[in-house]
Amino acid sequence: MEIKETVCKAYDVVVVGGGIGGVAAAVAAAREGASVLLVEKLINLGGLATEGLISWYEPICDGAGTQMIAGIGEELIKLAASVGFDSLPEKWGGGTCTPNRRGAYASHFSPTFFSLALDKWVQEAGVELLFDSRATYPKMEGNRCVGVIVENVSGTELYPAKVVIDATGDATVMHRAGVPCLLGENYLAYVTHGFTYESAKTYAEDGNLRVFRKWKNAGSDLWGNGHPEGRALFGGVDAREVTEFITVGKARTLSYYEETDKNGREIMTLPTIPQFRKVRHIVGKTTFDGTEDGKNCADSIGTTGDFRFPGKHFAIPYSTLYHEEFPNMLAAGRIISAHGEGWEITRVIPVCALTGEAAGVAAAMAAKEKTPDVTALSVEALQQKLRDKGVMFNNSFFTE
Repeated sequence: MEIKETVCKAYDVVVVGGGIGGVAAAVAAAREGASVLLVEKLINLGGLATEGLISWYEPICDGAGTQMIAGIGEELIKLAASVGFDSLPEKWGGGTCTPNRRGAYASHFSPTFFSLALDKWVQEAGVELLFDSRATYPKMEGNRCVGVIVENVSGTELYPAKVVIDATGDATVMHRAGVPCLLGENYLAYVTHGFTYESAKTYAEDGNLRVFRKWKNAGSDLWGNGHPEGRALFGGVDAREVTEFITVGKARTLSYYEETDKNGREIMTLPTIPQFRKVRHIVGKTTFDGTEDGKNCADSIGTTGDFRFPGKHFAIPYSTLYHEEFPNMLAAGRIISAHGEGWEITRVIPVCALTGEAAGVAAAMAAKEKTPDVTALSVEALQQKLRDKGVMFNNSFFTE
């Protein structure tokens, strides 16, 4: 049987992937006046932050008292804190009963309420949503992507686009378009959220709601011995390997809880996506490798610290978001051209929001041209738009 795709409504920008990078990109593009479709394979937004239960918003400061990320990256941490419990320090607008031991501009949050709030947030910006829809292949004419092919209950659909943003977390669209990519490796991770009779008593005493979302990670802290000895790292681009990643995590989780009192504990939530952090990233015009502490770049789209080490300052290049031979495709989130330590720095929520916002603004700018070309944008014009939106460049920390 020959399967033909149904040609659907065309958009200025199609964003694939509704994680943090994707929602930031979609909203940023829509706020610039672009028509935007956001395609998500699940039925909730937020990606690893919500469906993956990694509900810790890493610092948007440098860990030493200086804010590094604003714009949508700050907007989202405030959104998460506004709808559920948070652990923002008082200095950064907090004041709840949930402590933040680090004192950084960071916070735990409710993944369920954050996901619900994200729906409203993206729709208020004018973004159109397509849930339960898997983007299978980009539609290519040479090196130009003219749309995205989607499979869902309606069948096989083609959504034409002037610019496509890959925010999939595994670079599926870019990879299948022919963009050069590199693979990553992942430790076993299977984080669940749960509570015990004792933690319920703690909540009754001090109101710390986070005790009902105590993290358990079958890949590291159940027995305190880290990644299971002798087990290979996981890549995440082979279906059988993904299945093993999930089933081993589940089995280890069940094994742990079988040794506990069944009437004294409960798992509140299981993850609904594999909790890979580094699957695949593009090889862009520029690669950020994490050695750039204190160094500026001419095409900076904003700044970040390093969530692991206080006092670090990095400028993220726009040229990490694209490959110069693919003129109307952009990457956002943890698939940008960042390798080694650079991949560790850029894979977390705040930097995903930062790169997503930049990708969305750039896509909207390019879509206004007769022949969209994200590689030929005026970097100065992009930077000015980002500044106008509150994105921080922190030039005083950098040398040229």
